[in-house]
Amino acid sequence: MSADESPVRLVIPAQARFLRLARLTAAGIAGDLGFGLEAIEDLRVAVDEAAAILIEGAGTDAEIELVYRGTEAGLVIEGSCENPGAEPEIHPVARELLTMTADDYSVYSTGDVISFRLLKRREVSSG
Repeated sequence: MSADESPVRLVIPAQARFLRLARLTAAGIAGDLGFGLEAIEDLRVAVDEAAAILIEGAGTDAEIELVYRGTEAGLVIEGSCENPGAEPEIHPVARELLTMTADDYSVYSTGDVISFRLLKRREVSSG
């Protein structure tokens, strides 16, 4: 995937056991974009933490939709899940992990949908 390709969309059941698919997709795309191993591992952790926030308390038939976009700056991942009545709550440990592993992130709700957006910047080589 290059920065000018179409976004990749992944829709999975909003259950913790399927979050590995979100992590694997992030890692695969980051690898295609030339991210180093440490940055790829950071992305895996960030996606897992952000997606877990979305599915907390979601119904058994709920789905999470993730959109992965390569940009000139790096990789942007956006996720959303219909979760009526839920407020996005970020556990202090999850907040710390997201701060350490993503270059920028936000978690928010609009109506009955909880969403996140995170950015992992591409490493700039000095050579």
